[in-house]
Amino acid sequence: MRRFYQAVVACGLLLLLGACAQTTALEPQDQMLDASLARLYFFRQARSPTDIGGFSAADIKIDGKPIGSLAPGTSVYIVADRPEGPHKITVQRSGDNVGFDADVQIESMTSYYFEIGPTAEANIDQARLTAMGMKGHPTPGRFGASSPFMFYTLDPIAGAGMITRLKAKEADRVWEAPCDVTSPVPPPTTFSKC
Repeated sequence: MRRFYQAVVACGLLLLLGACAQTTALEPQDQMLDASLARLYFFRQARSPTDIGGFSAADIKIDGKPIGSLAPGTSVYIVADRPEGPHKITVQRSGDNVGFDADVQIESMTSYYFEIGPTAEANIDQARLTAMGMKGHPTPGRFGASSPFMFYTLDPIAGAGMITRLKAKEADRVWEAPCDVTSPVPPPTTFSKC
């Protein structure tokens, strides 16, 4: 019985730690794209916390420099602009020293889309990707010892569509009001959940 209570307390602490994590961007997120730069989008869809890495934040780096962290259970994205050429992108569990690294070649005035998801084989079939809820294809790269994350690359059309959906979710969340509080009239595209 004592082990049962210890397990319950441990699960509660994991939930609490996951709730404390938040998405942070270390670079400006609302600037116009410079003609000499490429734009990289990194996003993580809200999934079940039982997914591998589900309770931990995903820290993202470009060329070894942190650009932000995506919290678990959120559907948000981080933007980074970089000059064209080769770059190393990394995702790792918050607090770890190793993670998943991928080398990417980018061109100016182009957008690139990377979804953060659970680790999978590079030659996984589309049916399994769909079952996992992934929108992209595994990005070739190098895994750290126990990395729960990797990048999935989306084509430009699917990536732009995904970012549009994430922006819409963010707009809906901004306009949500508690059911017991009188709030200003929401925009016509927002429906009350009360």
